[in-house]
Amino acid sequence: MDHAARDPVPQAATAGEYVVLLAKVRRCSGLTYREISRRSSAAGHWLPPSTLATMLGRTTLPRERAVVALLAGCGMSARDIERWVGLRRDIEARLGEPARGDSQPPPPDPTSPDPGLAAVDPVEPQRAPAEADRAGRPARRRLRLGVLVLAGVLAVGASGALLSRAGGDGKNAASTDGCPLVLRQGMYGPCVLDLQERLVARGLRVPVDGWFGPDTAGRVMAFQALAGLPVSGTADGRVLDEMSGDPVVPASWPEDRISKRLRGTFPEDPAGAVRLARCLSGLDPYRIEVLADGSRRWGLFQFSDMELSRLGVDRRTALDPDWNIKAARDVWSRTGDLGHWRCAPS
Repeated sequence: MDHAARDPVPQAATAGEYVVLLAKVRRCSGLTYREISRRSSAAGHWLPPSTLATMLGRTTLPRERAVVALLAGCGMSARDIERWVGLRRDIEARLGEPARGDSQPPPPDPTSPDPGLAAVDPVEPQRAPAEADRAGRPARRRLRLGVLVLAGVLAVGASGALLSRAGGDGKNAASTDGCPLVLRQGMYGPCVLDLQERLVARGLRVPVDGWFGPDTAGRVMAFQALAGLPVSGTADGRVLDEMSGDPVVPASWPEDRISKRLRGTFPEDPAGAVRLARCLSGLDPYRIEVLADGSRRWGLFQFSDMELSRLGVDRRTALDPDWNIKAARDVWSRTGDLGHWRCAPS
């Protein structure tokens, strides 16, 4: 964990400032939401990744147990966690003072009859209402608490069943709790941010900006193809579960290796081959472009879905830079040049 996260707790006057500080701790830890969730669980806490993402995306004061789980998952010491909890309680106390003042009931109108007095023992008309109220408060409080606990249990059970139906066996249902069941292009927020972090951790470079744009959709498709999943460009529970398993993305070739292979494969026009591949894919072997008609182009030389079908090649193979370069050489052998492709630099 970064040393910045171990520094004494900075000052925060509002709930929003406190959340910003927590988000900084999360970033300094260098851990993804799921990694923090796992570490929190190992420390005896419960903090699903999506709950963490939602918590850090709001400006309201998080629950104390969620703060403890986050900090424990980030590897913070018990002493430092105590300081963070103390700061949270101070903010909560400041926020609670005006709320308690505003919530006081207005003084009763002496001219209006009190229907509760009819049930009061006439022997002590002044003391009975107050004593009855004091006696009833614990019972009402316990009743409210029981209702909340029951509602929470029912909500957790219902969400678990729903996620289980949507995601297969549901063994990691908690990992999507609080996030949409399917992440798709056009969405924005902490759940997308978590997805992007997972992609980067798998070796698929993508801007980690919380926006599910074309770049993120292309990387999701690349992951799905490499993992042998249906290539939809959307991320559901199955995709997220696969991202948490063993690596399925081979290490990407660096540009110098790709350039060297291209020059050796196209000795007739080495510079032209490198220039064309750079224009088509940015020398990114995992580049996938989706055209306006929904068709896709794959890899260094952007072979189309139709070309892959004609060649009898699956999508995983299409993203193999070695195959992609050899296939481009086969095209050259039939045409005698690189005129098969047209690419205008953007």
